Amino acid sequence: MEQFLNMDIFYVDGVCGSGKTQTAIKKIAARVAAGETVIYVTETKRLLKQTKEGLEKLNVPCGLLVAPKQSSWRKQYKSVVEDIVRGISSASEFPLVILCTTKSLIRAAHEIPDNIKLPLYVDEGLIVAEGSEIISNTESETQGLMFRLGLAEEKPEGFDGLGYKFPKEHQDLVMYARNPLMIVEPKATGSKLQWNAYLDLPAFCAKFSDITLLAACHEDTLQYHAFKSAGIKQVPLDWGLANEHVTMGTVHVAYVLENAEWRTTRKDKLTDKELEDIALTFEREHWDKFINVKQIGDEGEAINVKSHGFNDYSKLHHFMDLHTQMPIPSTEKFYKERLGMSQSAIRKACYHYYRYQGALRTSLRKSRYDDLGTDDLFYLFGDKGTAEYFASKLAPWVKRKVYKLPFELAIDTEGKTTYSNKVSDSKAEQKARSRDRAKLTELNPSMRKLDEALIYLRDFRRSNPDNRISKAIYQQVAKDYS
Repeated sequence: MEQFLNMDIFYVDGVCGSGKTQTAIKKIAARVAAGETVIYVTETKRLLKQTKEGLEKLNVPCGLLVAPKQSSWRKQYKSVVEDIVRGISSASEFPLVILCTTKSLIRAAHEIPDNIKLPLYVDEGLIVAEGSEIISNTESETQGLMFRLGLAEEKPEGFDGLGYKFPKEHQDLVMYARNPLMIVEPKATGSKLQWNAYLDLPAFCAKFSDITLLAACHEDTLQYHAFKSAGIKQVPLDWGLANEHVTMGTVHVAYVLENAEWRTTRKDKLTDKELEDIALTFEREHWDKFINVKQIGDEGEAINVKSHGFNDYSKLHHFMDLHTQMPIPSTEKFYKERLGMSQSAIRKACYHYYRYQGALRTSLRKSRYDDLGTDDLFYLFGDKGTAEYFASKLAPWVKRKVYKLPFELAIDTEGKTTYSNKVSDSKAEQKARSRDRAKLTELNPSMRKLDEALIYLRDFRRSNPDNRISKAIYQQVAKDYS
């Protein structure tokens, strides 16, 4: 371990579209030609196949190891882990590139023989930490699920769920709990199981001879803070890639909120009409095409309305992104305490960074010093902080206009945004909400967090459509949100 702590982790600095993957392909090809076997991982099978095609054009032998289609996700991951370990163990037979997803390698790494250490290239980020929650029916069931996962030593009295099978949406937690290289910190809060998991980076990195990370703006990412908190030195590699975006056109960067952050949870609900008006305001500012926000009829550019933003609209020179990707509060706290991150660093890593990546699907990504674009580009983000972050990635001389969209929302205040009362137009959901309110106020007439409790029950129904809200659940919620 002491020997590893002196080992450097390398990272490549280059903005989105600067050619990190293509340059990595050439460098990997040279290492294979010199007799090395190299491991290459990225997030999706699609990106893996694209990289494989690039390597094969250079006549580099490749082994693509991805999960086959099996009857269950457990069998899929068991199969791919076995293939990865087998492939790495036989790496000395002839040099090649082993390609697999990042998650699969993390699950397989602890089984790699200690006498085999290969170089690793990680494209599009390493999964260093994650958190979420599972909503159970009762507090006892939550404790029982922790026991089933090996996260609690004692089985709660009366728990009979030893045969419980975790559904696919909980597969990450199941895999993390069974992975010796992942450290899971669970917390039972009433009938809710909140969990956070992080990768034992020293132990993971010790499995490889050297590691190169390919991620745009690496120091803005979650993985940067994780390596830093683990005391691992991170050394930048100069591959001569662009570290800023260039264009001869003017870049217009608009935002909706001046004084508040764009979040999923809101003090006042954001209606579909408000979302439509935002889009139409942006259209009037810049577009010569009609936007069909509600997808009624056959005219206009169709764009879907979501409860807190729009789906991606990434035509060549226009982009609108009102998504939200912030972690839940318990995970934000975990990042602060475990990774030493500030609130602004979390906002940058978990929100600004992903909005920036999404926006770079437009032609700005392809504009280079040797082939400068000339078209004006138009972007819309949820809040001022995100707009300014995006603009900071432009070369200083690029003409830009960062401004507030001429549209006002009641939530654009200095106060912290909290919860939304938004429900769907479904009559059944609206009736359930009224019933929940009556039940809770009957149990506790002076509930201080009634709105939050109603949101919890709404989300519980959406996540558990086959489960009814029992009297015990109402009692527990009334207690938890008193």
